[in-house]
Amino acid sequence: MTPAPDDHQRELHAELLSALDHDAFVRFEIDPGGLSRVRTEPGRGAAYVSLHPHRAVTWITSLAADPGSSVDIAVAVGLLVDLAAESAAAGNPVTGVTVSRGGRELLPAELTSPEAWQWDFWWTDVAPAPVVTTYADALRVVNLDESDPRIPLLLGLASPSAPISPGDPRVTRWAAIEDPEGGLPDTGGLAALLAETLHRSGAAHLNDVATHPDRRGRSLAKALCGQVTADALAAGKPAVSLGMYADNDPARRVYTALGFTCVRGQTSGPLTQHPSG
Repeated sequence: MTPAPDDHQRELHAELLSALDHDAFVRFEIDPGGLSRVRTEPGRGAAYVSLHPHRAVTWITSLAADPGSSVDIAVAVGLLVDLAAESAAAGNPVTGVTVSRGGRELLPAELTSPEAWQWDFWWTDVAPAPVVTTYADALRVVNLDESDPRIPLLLGLASPSAPISPGDPRVTRWAAIEDPEGGLPDTGGLAALLAETLHRSGAAHLNDVATHPDRRGRSLAKALCGQVTADALAAGKPAVSLGMYADNDPARRVYTALGFTCVRGQTSGPLTQHPSG
């Protein structure tokens, strides 16, 4: 988490909220403490420069007010282009770009990343119903100490590109399911796990959701995410959010079944060179 926001950063965040009608992504996901510049066109779109929370680089993001509107996407990209030039002229060139899906094709060459990934933002503020699995009462969610050696074993096997690692100070909970079948020696009997982090907004965020390849298709990830989501909301968190790669259809089915809503499709990528001012 970035340092606490100052009054100016809180004003920038309020401007984004107002321009995008209190959008869930802006409310729960954006940390005001990382904001440095903002441009908005109320009801159409916004763009902002911030310190990327995971990569410690300067990132620029555009958000269409309606992610399904080509007009709003174009407006948001235009704001981004102007803001990137302004930031570069001030000596702070951006090194990564995120746009609403469909906006990458509208970017100038100097702001088009050579590689990009598609991802979706999901959120809920309603606790899901308990998940019924084939294991019935044998299923139990447990908390793991961050030093548990099984965490890197399962992540390395099931999710080697997971962005969160044991020891990351952002993690407030490592939650897991022990193998209900009593096997899986390659992960010390660990069948599924996730890392819960906390945003400045107070919302919980689900990361590193991983299921052992030999236990997929048994609703373990669904049960784990459902329980952690219910626990977070019961503890007073205003919402639970997550991001997932857009082509992960099994995950999409899980989060839909748990009552999460996908509100934004985004495209992100680093730049190989800074845009000129």
